Amino acid sequence: MYNQELIKQARQANLAEYLYSKGEPLIREGKRYRHQEHDSLIIIDNAYYWNSQPEPLKSGNAIDFLVRFRGMDFKTALAELVSMPVAPDPQADIADQQKKEEIFVFSDLKIETDMRRSIAYLNKNRGIQYPIIKWLIQNKFLFQESETINIIFPMYDENKEIVGAELCGTLSDKRFKGIKAGSKYGYGFNINPTQSEIIKIILFFESAIDLLSFFDMKKLENKGLKNCLLVSLAGLKDNIIKHYLDSFNNAVELYLCVDNDTAGINFVNEIKTQINDVKTLLPNCKDWNDQLKLVRKLEI
Repeated sequence: MYNQELIKQARQANLAEYLYSKGEPLIREGKRYRHQEHDSLIIIDNAYYWNSQPEPLKSGNAIDFLVRFRGMDFKTALAELVSMPVAPDPQADIADQQKKEEIFVFSDLKIETDMRRSIAYLNKNRGIQYPIIKWLIQNKFLFQESETINIIFPMYDENKEIVGAELCGTLSDKRFKGIKAGSKYGYGFNINPTQSEIIKIILFFESAIDLLSFFDMKKLENKGLKNCLLVSLAGLKDNIIKHYLDSFNNAVELYLCVDNDTAGINFVNEIKTQINDVKTLLPNCKDWNDQLKLVRKLEI
């Protein structure tokens, strides 16, 4: 039996402060907080509201959030939250932390020169062919972090400057995905496969791995991607879509190539209410990497 007073305390814990303490990028909007990487996720005191999620995941308290989206069991979530202050509070503490927010500087990263771990993971675990991996390395679209051995997928801005990074773990038995702290809002890992001077089509994917899987399949089909820009959302972030649309003055075709699951389809429907003429191109499997593995007859 759980102590009911502790359960009550955990449910009322300040979810915004907890998430900020774990490095989650929150933007203050009056009395509420919006997640920088998931625009439709709002935190108010001990409650969350995530419009792009299906029912019954759209809303809940602090415990609900950790169980549903952090993969914790009830006991672990309880232990995580009982020491947190009860909401509402402390607005000032989070504001102070935001002032000290880390600024992304690529030169601060410790880059590993031996890329065998990343190459093996992408090829053997994800099915990406060697020529594509080699192309990524040569064109500085793929790095490896020394301390964590994580793959770094750099985010380039319009001036070809690296303003952030999407991270991917290389351990086959423990999946890890994330965004490097301080990465610039509105940007994603992006590649122009044929180095086209004019971009006419932008395709958005849920992750860098899915983006590369799609690229790989087009190479297998001997189909080019001329005048195309491929962009990773590193999740389901409408702010990235809007940013790139603005950057190209709305003079491009947009394709949503997200996962073929409930969250992905809900996201597509939500974007279509915000942006006109958005097209969809979903994988036949759950995601593009699963589809690539199926094509290559690798174990999924």
